[in-house]
Amino acid sequence: MGKVGEGGFVFSQSNGGDAQEVAEAAARTLRRKVVPELVSERALISFPVEAMTKFLVGRDLERQREICQLVESDETFSNADRPFLSREQNYVRALQKAAKLVEWKIQHKWSEDDMLMAMKATGDSLPLFLHEALFIPTLKTQMSDEQLKKWLPLAWNCEIFGCYAQTELGHGSNLRKLETTATFIPESDEFELNTPTLTSKKWWPGALGQSSNFAAVYARLILHGRDYGVHPFLVQIRDRLTHQPMPGCEIGNIGKKIGFDNIDNGFLGLSKVRIPRDQLMMRNIQVSPKGEFQHGKHGKLGYATMIKIRAIIVRNGGWSLAQALTCAVRYSLVRTQGGETLPSQGGREVKILDHAMQRFRLTTSMALAYASIMSGIVMMDLYHRNLSNTLKGDVALLAETHATSSGLKALCSDLTLHAIEDTRRACGGVGYNWASGICELYTTFLQDVTVEGENTILHLQTARWLLKSILAAQKSGKLDNVPSGLVPYLKDPSFTSHQKSALLTGRPVSAQTLIDAYWHREARLLQEMLDRIRQHYPSGFSEQVVADHMVDLVELSRAHCEGILVRNFEDAIHAYEQGAPAHKGVVTVLRMLQELHGLHRLLERVGDFVLDGYLSPAQATWCKERRQELVDALRYDLIGLVDAFDFSDNQLNSAIGRFDGRVYESQYEWAKYGMTLVAKGKDGGVLGHDEVLQHVFTQGRKINASKL
Repeated sequence: MGKVGEGGFVFSQSNGGDAQEVAEAAARTLRRKVVPELVSERALISFPVEAMTKFLVGRDLERQREICQLVESDETFSNADRPFLSREQNYVRALQKAAKLVEWKIQHKWSEDDMLMAMKATGDSLPLFLHEALFIPTLKTQMSDEQLKKWLPLAWNCEIFGCYAQTELGHGSNLRKLETTATFIPESDEFELNTPTLTSKKWWPGALGQSSNFAAVYARLILHGRDYGVHPFLVQIRDRLTHQPMPGCEIGNIGKKIGFDNIDNGFLGLSKVRIPRDQLMMRNIQVSPKGEFQHGKHGKLGYATMIKIRAIIVRNGGWSLAQALTCAVRYSLVRTQGGETLPSQGGREVKILDHAMQRFRLTTSMALAYASIMSGIVMMDLYHRNLSNTLKGDVALLAETHATSSGLKALCSDLTLHAIEDTRRACGGVGYNWASGICELYTTFLQDVTVEGENTILHLQTARWLLKSILAAQKSGKLDNVPSGLVPYLKDPSFTSHQKSALLTGRPVSAQTLIDAYWHREARLLQEMLDRIRQHYPSGFSEQVVADHMVDLVELSRAHCEGILVRNFEDAIHAYEQGAPAHKGVVTVLRMLQELHGLHRLLERVGDFVLDGYLSPAQATWCKERRQELVDALRYDLIGLVDAFDFSDNQLNSAIGRFDGRVYESQYEWAKYGMTLVAKGKDGGVLGHDEVLQHVFTQGRKINASKL
């Protein structure tokens, strides 16, 4: 199905003939050397790219490359024809890729991490991701050991294929109001599941529309007429042999979306569907044969899957932006435009990266990408530590993990989406073409501002936790559960009024100076919110406060999470410096990116920092000047920073993001290849002419002939 050129670009052979000829022409093109523009740029990189890649990927780098090499050695994983296929054809291709990965998973005895690496290496969205990243983790955290012995092998080897069915047509983020019911039937030791209203139908679950034969269904547990809240149930929704819907199951695809169309998001209606009692997932609760309810010792794990997927979104957001930047930076170093009237150019056009605005846009986005990747690593570590602790009965980290994952998911997905779109625009006309590799990336990432909690709702969850933590600390005098940077303000409420920034104009801005600034802003916003509560809400913090001050609370959460991004970046650099060996050149560039990220985010909200006099106008002016200094200083390292992301050409699937920089040849070959896949007209001619245009032209000729 595919032919791999020497540069890694893969062309499908599925249409034979013309496609084969184009693929061979493309392969000849790829045998040429890297274009001189990129050779000279790479010669100027100030740090070892391989060392930076090891910093970004960590100990998994060798394993990741091994799996990536295996994936790209197989023609199944060609991506070149993807932009030219229909939604249905791409879905089938995604299943073919998934099937091959499942085969290898069993053959090579891959771990869960290996499988996630393999899916990433495909450079494609696979329905299998929902099974691996949502369904299986739900079984692991929600099923008892006895249940796992039965069901996990079936899921792991894909004898059953599952989805995560939580969201309903009428309710998503407000889980307390889910309407699907699971009523215990003592006589048969079963649960009967129903979606009793239109709004209770499960709506949006990925891989539900066509792929899954089982679902982790979240439903209200009803025992002897009493509602015990929402819990997960394992429900067979399709026959395991025919794949037809099971009796009482109404299943369908919700239709074409703005992106992510390889994934079959679907709907599910349940009418008197019976399942055995032991298909209630019973790690966190138990129901006896008599219908008696008992909490398990791990009751706080009920929404572990949601926390994990939010942490994944934070991590993957950074890598998605990294992918867009790889395409844009390489293109910007080959494409020339304008500047020939400048005396310094001698009549030559300028690389578009050397236009100040282009460099500013891409470099500030680069700093965000690195910051997001760092926070993603920290978030995944926090998730795993919390999961391990909770299984041991220690829930001390749970509230913080939930709040942090919620707020960071909201902030990072918003920032990343804006940056990917800005990166696409920075590529000019080709950025609007699917050949750029950025269009599909953007439309796919669009979902992340909504899935697993709409961002406004998630920011409110983070703000609630902050306020409740502070109010509890003020009442008890115990500061153990308060974010460390807020402790000075709790000890001395007047601290915000007299504290000033230690930033020195004319000098680099240290990481600690930036961290202090973000803590100060957060403390001031908290103090203002607490003052409002004391003055206007005699009963204290309540949902009425949230309803009345939603905008302020979202701003508070954003401030908290922007501070986390800055701190996590610094922590990652510090950990690298303490390790062995840490390369000085890598540290230098990382510190510049960290400073740039902190300053850029500060300047985007500069009013928050100067409002109470913490930052003076002169200091704010210096922040702006220093930001530009950093953008200019990083100019010749941008190619190294994107090379360090270690994306293959097949993963990028971009005519302009190729490692060899042959962006013009690739766009031409891309267009010619696409023409080999275009359907013919009904009489074998040009599509559209035989059906419509021929008649239009004929009528035009008749009209004009009659006037002669």
